[in-house]
Amino acid sequence: MDTIILKDLHVQAVIGVNASERNIKQNLLFTIKIFKDLSECGSSDLVHHTINYSTLSKSIIAYIESSQHFTLEALATGVARTCCLGFGVEVVKVQVQKPGAIKLAAWPGVKICRTLDFFKNNPIVENPTIITSSLGNANGTPNTSYIAIGSNLGDKFQNINKALELIQSFSKLVSTSFMYEAPPAYFLDQPSFFNCCCKITTQLNPHDLLSRLKEIEKKMGRAETFRNGPRVIDLDIIYYNDIVLKSDTLEIPHKLMYERDFVLLPLSDIAPDFIHPTLYITTNQMKINLKTDDNGSKIKKVIKVGNGTWELGKRTYIMGILNITPDSFADGGKYNQNEEVAFTQFEKLVKEGAHIVDIGGQSTYPGAEQLTVAVELERVLPVIKRIRKGYPDFPLSIDTYHSQVASQAVKAGCNIINDVTGGLRDPNIIKVARELGVPIILNHDQATPQYLLKQSGASEDTINSNYPDIIDIVQRFFKERVNTAVASGLYRWQIILDPGLGFAKTYDQSIEILKRGKELVRLNFPILIGPSRKGFIGATIAKAESSTEIPDPKSSRRLWGTAACCCIAAGWGCDIIRIHDVSEIKDTIIISDTVYRQ
Repeated sequence: MDTIILKDLHVQAVIGVNASERNIKQNLLFTIKIFKDLSECGSSDLVHHTINYSTLSKSIIAYIESSQHFTLEALATGVARTCCLGFGVEVVKVQVQKPGAIKLAAWPGVKICRTLDFFKNNPIVENPTIITSSLGNANGTPNTSYIAIGSNLGDKFQNINKALELIQSFSKLVSTSFMYEAPPAYFLDQPSFFNCCCKITTQLNPHDLLSRLKEIEKKMGRAETFRNGPRVIDLDIIYYNDIVLKSDTLEIPHKLMYERDFVLLPLSDIAPDFIHPTLYITTNQMKINLKTDDNGSKIKKVIKVGNGTWELGKRTYIMGILNITPDSFADGGKYNQNEEVAFTQFEKLVKEGAHIVDIGGQSTYPGAEQLTVAVELERVLPVIKRIRKGYPDFPLSIDTYHSQVASQAVKAGCNIINDVTGGLRDPNIIKVARELGVPIILNHDQATPQYLLKQSGASEDTINSNYPDIIDIVQRFFKERVNTAVASGLYRWQIILDPGLGFAKTYDQSIEILKRGKELVRLNFPILIGPSRKGFIGATIAKAESSTEIPDPKSSRRLWGTAACCCIAAGWGCDIIRIHDVSEIKDTIIISDTVYRQ
């Protein structure tokens, strides 16, 4: 066991029994010895396998300065609790002294030794707040609460969606986390859970909020079973403002949250910097400190696609392209004769290995004819209906920026909306995704300053100077679009982002996105890219050969350039690739995923 020592930590705190001691902070001196196995950090050089000493000391100081204990023993125990429960420390020794408490005498002090198991078996609530039925913000402003939601019976996604609808009947939904699938904890012989968290504001006090949540559980059919057993829906209050509460029916913060990855991972999506009011540590730090087995946490981020779910981060999903258009740049005029021709191509894409097929009736190629909603529907609806006759469950997406087309396509059988304008051309499309409960792909298609200069014939030096970096441009666009979507009621697990390779960007900007895609992955949303046979691939090949002849979109050189782009994207963590040539690209993705993700 390795040892970390915080020596001679000088802090001031209220301590003592006498009335005079309760009105003034006293000087205290701490020495803390932490025992933790750091061998994995030493062998791997990965910092997340150790403890952030700065965060540890700041959390301890914050706890001490806010405490008001009567005895040094209780204060030392509280410090030990912060170390064990907040940072996963197995054993800790705490020494605390009061310098100068008795003049010309040895400093009074105590030494204690505590273990993680001790605190798990002996729960302690620090300084519980006195609760009354009228508890809430004194000025009448809404109270903020974080709710953990779980389900492992029936249609788990639908159960959680229903619970969120009912929660909004008495509160305002501010945001949701992503969705996660987790193996059962405590009692293992039961189905896996879907888990998420939500942030709400409410005028209800904590006990009334708990009562309303219990009413939802009962209304949705949750039966009384043994503790930690299977359930249709489970609703737990994690935080309520920053209060600390312990009563016969309710404990806030939730007493076991610090050890539950299925709570901390979703909670860190929406409250990463929220400070636990007794451990004085952020949600994100608690997540980092989770103890996991040698294979790491088994919890998986998922999205719902049709009747199934896709696990994110473990593989690259292939979206095959089916254009029902006469003028698309790579395959225009091939599959728009009738629905049977389109259906034959759909079956080919499926057999070659596509996980989803994207159906489009409006070409987005520059200069393409802009269709009315009626004409676009005439192109895509017969194809969707024909596919659904033979393949009732295979995932489909609709490539459109019209909300009316998206709505009718989803009702006819599509499972995802793919909007190349990111919801800007027709903002109602986000409302459609929310009301119909399907994911939406938000694509960046905003002309950059560099692209506009390129179109005007400016020199390369002018184009590449004094303008924002393309990754910065795309990230800011995504953040604005996500905030707008969430404010419109869309859940986080419904959002997929596409940086828009080739859309109103210079060729060099598309290449830069491919180089630095990992910076977009850090936004934590699923990422889709669509490099298939695009102009920047041909231009890059021509530039490398000092040629003015750019390979045609139908050229095999653009195919293998596409394959290279897909391999690169799989390497930095792209979740979905949108392509024409499924058979060839599937093989490259198998190798890429084997190297980078398995």
